[in-house]
Amino acid sequence: MSTAPVHPALPRLLSKLTNSLHPYQNEIPIGAPRPTTFLLGIFTTAREKDAVQNGLIRQSYLSIGDARICSLEEFIRQAEETPDERVCKVPYTFVIGGGGDHRPTDHGDDEPLTVDSDHHGFADPNGDCTYLNIKENMEYGKSPSWFKYAASIAKEYGIDYVGKVDNDSVISPHLLFQFIDDDLPITPFNRRIYGGLAQPSAKHSHLYGTGEFYFMSSDLADYVGHTLTAPERNELMEHVEDADMASFIFTNPNPIKFMNLRNFQLWTHPKKTAEEFSAAWDNELDVKLPARSELAWWHVCPIFMAGKGV
Repeated sequence: MSTAPVHPALPRLLSKLTNSLHPYQNEIPIGAPRPTTFLLGIFTTAREKDAVQNGLIRQSYLSIGDARICSLEEFIRQAEETPDERVCKVPYTFVIGGGGDHRPTDHGDDEPLTVDSDHHGFADPNGDCTYLNIKENMEYGKSPSWFKYAASIAKEYGIDYVGKVDNDSVISPHLLFQFIDDDLPITPFNRRIYGGLAQPSAKHSHLYGTGEFYFMSSDLADYVGHTLTAPERNELMEHVEDADMASFIFTNPNPIKFMNLRNFQLWTHPKKTAEEFSAAWDNELDVKLPARSELAWWHVCPIFMAGKGV
């Protein structure tokens, strides 16, 4: 029984196909000058209670001995001094309202975006805090002020994404690295990307990322912080921080690509006491993360139908 002759190019083509299927995680995309970068803003205050929480964060997911995560100050140093050898891809900073009562809650004037200390003159000796030039608040403009500042440095230092995380969330840094490597495209392909743990807004007919952890591409941070003015943001505010952020984002006239992290939740929340935070870091991350959950429509629908949803 005769068989058809094998084309001489076939073994070479099969070899190429096999090689193309090799694992590519942690590889820099072809043609990309550097890994994707993700600036993490850890929201806190100058209160003593939050100082304790900040210490727990520094001792846990910020201290894993991995050079891919570093302070924003160190990231900027690498970007300026050794840009071709930069290893940090997740710079972080603790975000604090540094202005006194005389400052607005949402930055919208010509004053500097940041100050060197809080309004009492205290600057954290760890050197990893960003003091926004606003009155400390949670629901009235701190978040857009943060993204406005992040956007102001993003292009200069090559920041692709900006995130916000509460200081009672415990992040798995390794899952964060995996998510960045596998799912977040680098500049210039990071356009109008927004993501988090999806929650519906009945009043505005969109999904928003819950405030415990959400992120956006740097172009959206620029849109929220610089294209929209503080008065325009104020008109959109329901004074529910995370839902308001989505309202800002979805005024963009172009399509928004929302990434729902309900199938890959890389943090656990809330961990408000030192005991809860430490227990989560020591015992929960490897067991419970990544967490997967369905949107509880049975819970949100009656709330929305009663007119109580955001």
